[in-house]
Amino acid sequence: MGKTISEGKGLDRSRVETRIWLSVLSLESEIFSKLNGALSAQFGISVAKFEFLAQIERYPAGISLGQISANLKVTSGNVSGLVRRLLADGLITKTMSQEDRRSFIVHFTPKGKELFDRANALHAETLARCFAEVPLPELEKALTTLRLLSSGIQGRRND
Repeated sequence: MGKTISEGKGLDRSRVETRIWLSVLSLESEIFSKLNGALSAQFGISVAKFEFLAQIERYPAGISLGQISANLKVTSGNVSGLVRRLLADGLITKTMSQEDRRSFIVHFTPKGKELFDRANALHAETLARCFAEVPLPELEKALTTLRLLSSGIQGRRND
């Protein structure tokens, strides 16, 4: 059996945790850059706009701005700015909620739906290129590990 990273390099737990953190940041930055470049070049949208539109795709009956904010883990100010830009681009509509008059619901326009569908295909192609060198079983192991890390962190939210 092979040595673990900590056995091979004499790392303590704290250093391994720091290296994981730095690796996650680096990987996120690299993938974000590739996605943002591809989406911007081909469709003129940022990853932030794409992620907002992806929320609308998940909720075809409409989704409130508050729910989008919660799902994306961003402030309502961030969402408001995106809404203004997406409305100006003609990609979404915004209507007052029938259930809660303080809330707004967003939907795709036909132009927005068509753009999202094409951008979503490019998003998938770009991710496929990013991960092409890693065999599927290794990707599945990485996903399991990331989910374990995430659930452990979420379980201690009040720390």
